[in-house]
Amino acid sequence: MSEFRPRFLLICSVGVLALTLDAVLGARAGRSGDGASDSVRAAPAMLAEMAPSANQGSDARPRQTAYVWSASRIGSTLRLRGLVPSEEDRRTVLGMVKAHFADLEVEDRLKIAEGGPPREQWLGAVSFGLNQLSHLKQGSARLLNAGLKVEGEARSGADYDEVKKALAGPMPTGLTVLNDNVRPPVADPFVFVASLDPNALTLSGSVLSENMRKQVKELSRRLFERPMLDDQLQLASGAPKDWNNAVEASLRALSRLDSGKVSLSGLVLTIDGVAPDKGTAIAVSSALKRELPALFSSSESIRWKEAVISRNAGELLAPRIKEIDRTESGLTTGAIPLEDLPPLARP
Repeated sequence: MSEFRPRFLLICSVGVLALTLDAVLGARAGRSGDGASDSVRAAPAMLAEMAPSANQGSDARPRQTAYVWSASRIGSTLRLRGLVPSEEDRRTVLGMVKAHFADLEVEDRLKIAEGGPPREQWLGAVSFGLNQLSHLKQGSARLLNAGLKVEGEARSGADYDEVKKALAGPMPTGLTVLNDNVRPPVADPFVFVASLDPNALTLSGSVLSENMRKQVKELSRRLFERPMLDDQLQLASGAPKDWNNAVEASLRALSRLDSGKVSLSGLVLTIDGVAPDKGTAIAVSSALKRELPALFSSSESIRWKEAVISRNAGELLAPRIKEIDRTESGLTTGAIPLEDLPPLARP
């Protein structure tokens, strides 16, 4: 009933206008004679022709004001919803789906309807949307006329980069991005590693965002005097609270060592390395416990150069002492035990 109400109101308005015009022209006819009577009789008919019939368009196909299509990846199922121009186009779309999602079960509830963008343009937009969805572990790609919405969790850091690059780059003809809500994959545990050697600092593991990557690299360049910074970080979500403060504390501790490695895995930090002296080793351990956020725990294995040199000297002296002992026992070489000499060479 609601769809006929505007037409009913329009017809009533036309009727009132006709009666008003009839009265006005009738009054003029009384003064002018029969010459105006034809105009009076014709006016209601003309106005009636201007008004739409109550049944007009009742058998016509409804016009699509918004042409919507969507594909959603949920677990092992791909759900297709919305509109498709024809049965042939439905088969084309299903072929695209099979190419991208051969291992998924397809739930097809597409409906045939006209009124969308030009066919080739629409199929190009569908193909582009499915390609982005193939990089998601779960999520959806939706078309609203010539606008695309993509949201969900990426399968990996590399997949996340691919989607972001595609959505920021050139679009298929006529297509625009209405919404980009693609998230990096969840890392569990969330791991960050910084390894320091004489020539380079290597960053690996996960980082929350491109902005956070930039901040970590800038901090590293301020703290470390190394000719090379090797960035192997990948974007991921799932970092614990105060993760950025824990990363800063760990990098500051590592920067005071000559070599070593710090690793953040979830809420646990481990540091292993060599300090220039015993005082620095103790200070690094104390500072790390003080600066690390309360939620985190740490495990330190920090040596210092004097201890390393003493240990290495002991390892070198032990064989030499053994040689001297054997020489005093009668060996002329001092390096080859008697039992290793050939029989003719023995005294």
